[in-house]
Amino acid sequence: MGLPELKLKIQMQIENADERLLRIVSSVFDNYLNEISNDDLEVNRMTLEEKKAIEEALIQVANKQTIPHDLVMEETKERYSKYFKNEN
Repeated sequence: MGLPELKLKIQMQIENADERLLRIVSSVFDNYLNEISNDDLEVNRMTLEEKKAIEEALIQVANKQTIPHDLVMEETKERYSKYFKNEN
């Protein structure tokens, strides 16, 4: 069944539906549309500057222009030693 046939089938079912079914269908549509708009909001919350920074970081990773985790941890422990007092 293609999209046009499915739409026609649903339209016919809606024409014959009682109030309870129409409320259920309406709720399904509302939830679906709300979910889509929430997904769009999540994506659009990032600024252009943030998106560019992420893209730049991904390029650096692809070009192996990264700092090893061990080195970052070593430098972090030296710089913020008061937060690592309980570690060896």
